[in-house]
Amino acid sequence: MLYVRAILNVKPDQRETLLEAAKPCIEATLKEPGCLEYELHTSLSDPNRLVFLEVWESAEHLEPHGKSDHMKAFGKVAAGCLAGPPRIEYITPAKVDVK
Repeated sequence: MLYVRAILNVKPDQRETLLEAAKPCIEATLKEPGCLEYELHTSLSDPNRLVFLEVWESAEHLEPHGKSDHMKAFGKVAAGCLAGPPRIEYITPAKVDVK
């Protein structure tokens, strides 16, 4: 089991653009083999901080996700919407990797 938490700080004027771009990406991701959960949440303390919470059967299932057409399309939109680089945490029972 692999858990992923991706924290995105969004430019305030680009928040709605990012949220709209995320909808088809989330829908397609939930159909990917090995994807058990894929949710987008808004921080309670900062409406411009968005958090993806993901659960995958394994790292092997997550790998093709980043190369998928829907992630590439979302990434193109997100690049213009983010206020800085995302923080991505990969969590397993053994360790937490942050990138």
